[in-house]
Amino acid sequence: MLACGLALAAGAARVSATEPRSPVLEIEQMTFVAAQGGENQVHVVARHASFDTEREVATLTDVETTVSDEQDGVYFQMTCRSGELDLATSDFLAQGEVLGRTRNGIEFAVDWVRYDHEQGRLFTDAPVLITESFGSYRGGGFEYDVRERRLRLTGGARMVQKP
Repeated sequence: MLACGLALAAGAARVSATEPRSPVLEIEQMTFVAAQGGENQVHVVARHASFDTEREVATLTDVETTVSDEQDGVYFQMTCRSGELDLATSDFLAQGEVLGRTRNGIEFAVDWVRYDHEQGRLFTDAPVLITESFGSYRGGGFEYDVRERRLRLTGGARMVQKP
């Protein structure tokens, strides 16, 4: 069972009715937390959110995201310029200067990435730069299994030479 909570950190919200049946809630300093039993917990903080109450989707600006669980702590952290959060499923699309770090120290930089909460999977088919303790490499995309903590490059890979 998916339990979700939406907290307004700054209390600055206003409703603008773009259509009579589809009000949009504008929120400053939005915090969203979703948990599924003792499994993954998604925590999203955004400087600004436009929440479409009919679609249950929030369009976010300046976003910080973490996925964790009670037993092992943080699985990964990510920041981006904008995003789209489906509050019904906790799925998330991150776009614009997406920077992330997994629990085991893998860092990634990419234009966009999608998180599928039910599958516990982070993925993209955009060119990505991956940095680990032993070096950096580029790939045509990646998949990261959050629960298994496994990263798989897609679309090929090549090492990045440092001068």
